[in-house]
Amino acid sequence: MKYLKISLIFFVSILMCISIYLTKNLKLDASSDTLILENDATFEYFKYYNNIFPSNNFIILAVKSQNKIDEKYINNINNIKKNIEKFSNVESIFSIVDAPILLINNLKLSDLNSKNIENINNSKIKLNLILNEFKNSPIFKDQLINENKNLSSLLIYTKKNNKFEKIKNKKELSVNKNDFKKNNNEYLKIKKEENLKKEELINEIRNYIYNLNEDYQYFLGGIDMITSDTIKFIKNDIYNFTIGILIIIIIILFFIFRNLKWVFITLTSTIISVLFVTGFISLIKLEITAISSNFILLMIILSISTNIHIINHYKINYVDSEKSINLKNTIQKMFWPCLYTTLTTIVAFGSLLFSNIKPLIDFGNIMIIALIFLFISSFTILPLLISLFPKIKNSEKINFSILHKFYLISINKTKYIFAINIIIFLISIYGIYKLNVENSFINYFKSNTEIYKGMKLIDSELGGTTPLDIIIKFSENKESNFITEIKINDDVDIDLDEDIDIDIDIDNDIFVSDKNINNWFTNEKINTIKKIHKYLESKNEVGKVQSLYSLIEMANLINKDKLTNFEISVLYNEIPDNYKQSLIKPYLSIDENMIKISARIKDSLDIKRKNLIGEIDSYISNEFKNIEEYKINGLLVLYNNLLQSLFKSQIKSFGIILISIFLMFLVLFRSFKISIIAIIPNIIASTFILGIIGIMGISLDIMTITIAAITIGIAVDNTIHYIYKILENKKIEKKSIKLIENTHNTVGNAILTTSLTISLGFLVLVLSNFIPTILFGLFTALAMITALVGVLITLPTMLNKFKI
Repeated sequence: MKYLKISLIFFVSILMCISIYLTKNLKLDASSDTLILENDATFEYFKYYNNIFPSNNFIILAVKSQNKIDEKYINNINNIKKNIEKFSNVESIFSIVDAPILLINNLKLSDLNSKNIENINNSKIKLNLILNEFKNSPIFKDQLINENKNLSSLLIYTKKNNKFEKIKNKKELSVNKNDFKKNNNEYLKIKKEENLKKEELINEIRNYIYNLNEDYQYFLGGIDMITSDTIKFIKNDIYNFTIGILIIIIIILFFIFRNLKWVFITLTSTIISVLFVTGFISLIKLEITAISSNFILLMIILSISTNIHIINHYKINYVDSEKSINLKNTIQKMFWPCLYTTLTTIVAFGSLLFSNIKPLIDFGNIMIIALIFLFISSFTILPLLISLFPKIKNSEKINFSILHKFYLISINKTKYIFAINIIIFLISIYGIYKLNVENSFINYFKSNTEIYKGMKLIDSELGGTTPLDIIIKFSENKESNFITEIKINDDVDIDLDEDIDIDIDIDNDIFVSDKNINNWFTNEKINTIKKIHKYLESKNEVGKVQSLYSLIEMANLINKDKLTNFEISVLYNEIPDNYKQSLIKPYLSIDENMIKISARIKDSLDIKRKNLIGEIDSYISNEFKNIEEYKINGLLVLYNNLLQSLFKSQIKSFGIILISIFLMFLVLFRSFKISIIAIIPNIIASTFILGIIGIMGISLDIMTITIAAITIGIAVDNTIHYIYKILENKKIEKKSIKLIENTHNTVGNAILTTSLTISLGFLVLVLSNFIPTILFGLFTALAMITALVGVLITLPTMLNKFKI
């Protein structure tokens, strides 16, 4: 036996060293890909049209002055631009000092191909006049400058890694497992490098602006910045959660056991399990997201819970018999209840695998792996550690007086308990009916964080944050009409007889060379684009809208007259490539006969995503008959799809979890009546939390929506331990009251301490900067307390009432 112990210690030590080494490869991900459904047809279309309409990622640096923009402010912008352009991962920067002056200098459309177009830096026009033009510009307003003219933005375009895009497409097109594995490994490697580059750039920008002129405020925004900050939050959360829960656990364990050796044994077993799991998930390359960042905390909570039950059983028998009970007997007695508690929790986390959401699937997989490791550890490493300290001096048993009060209430207040539970259940059903998933992404972050401040400012003063795209494919043209007049600023006027006076230099061969371009611009298409553009601008939830219409409207202002379709065709051909690349190609593909209208939604408003998408869809389908096909897409739609799908899937999976746990109860307890009684307190606890969330008007998000399933999976553990002890004691004692009293005094201690430990553990999540994580912690802690009351009051009341 001695050599076996030494061998086990050596083996465990080797595994720990390997696990610690592997943890350096732990992958963190917070990209927008983590907020979409897998195999979502909308996302597949999103990738398709983004290949047609080119766009580059950029970081937004907003600079706000206490006063109006002045020469000093402009000099500051020039200096910022000049210095940030030197950073290694910056491709280019577009700002207020680069924007062309197109109206007040009497520019003509024919001048657009000139390289000498004025901007703020080379113009002699008064600054205030230029700012007024930009503020009212169809292209630049609410993007480069705000309405009050005290805020402007620099769009910092990052260098595009073509190799990354290539391997990403290659991975998605992989036809067999080997190809996918090979491409995926390379994709993950390059993705990690890209994330590091972006993180480094954002840190460079931050370090730079921290030392800038204090007369101005600086805010960062953009997808890359959100991704980088969220990864930082994940790292901080993992660190804070781990430290916080360990401190709480040490205090609780010392209070329970009053002996440092028991604290050491319990913590060591738990830490070894956590290291094994972290090393293993690093090895198999499961990514940690904001959703799964609390996996270490959950592991510690669940491991401590199981260990307390095992040690409690060992210590009770040791004290009661006044001799050392063979450890083997304790392990044999606790094996089956712990196996079933592990299986029920696995079922709860397994429900996440059916969500079709990669971060939730990964979270489910991580926790299933963790639970398997924890169970094995509890019946191998824990007994090994206990055996190393055979002469542990037991402290005096702690008796919680509240347990006796719970016992008396459960026996003497049967009618009141049933009535209260029925009322709670009915209120919960009412609250569940009011649940919704209409939340704001901005409000996922604490208001004192930079990410929140930047997003809030951009959302309220620079045209919104969350992108919404409308992609339209027109029916093929039967005939073209070039000389139809389009009056942009008012309703469209059509005049086929008026002579055309075109003030654009035209290449004689231009229309011979590309007939598709000349045929494309028709009344019907321009009218359609304009109407949808204007409709979006009329919506309160919508901020900045950009489309081909923005350019046409600007061109009409430059021309100071009506533009005809013929002139628009010429404008398209004559406009310089640099303007075409940024002002036309992101919104028009003549080859595909498609256009894109982009809008940014004001996420800080109380928006109803589903309703907004429905209203836009209804407007387009009823108003336009010339559209062959249209799609409403973008991040707003993708995230709405995710939440709607998750809401439906979790409601369904909640029912599946209940049925699965009930079937497990039937196998474990071998009684239909006991199984029904056992499931009821857990249903009440989980529905109660959902009901409270609904009544409080808190919108469900990607984390809080899983509370019910996870709660019932964890809370049911105490039910199993309680009833298992009841059935064990029933072989000796037949009276229900005596059985319940004995169970309260023995297993009740473990149930109370583990429930309080779990609840306090979940409260550690309030240390997060991610609001969904905080809400998840608060409501899960409340759910565990509710479940505790259910197990120690409602459950014994029912067991006594129905004479189990």
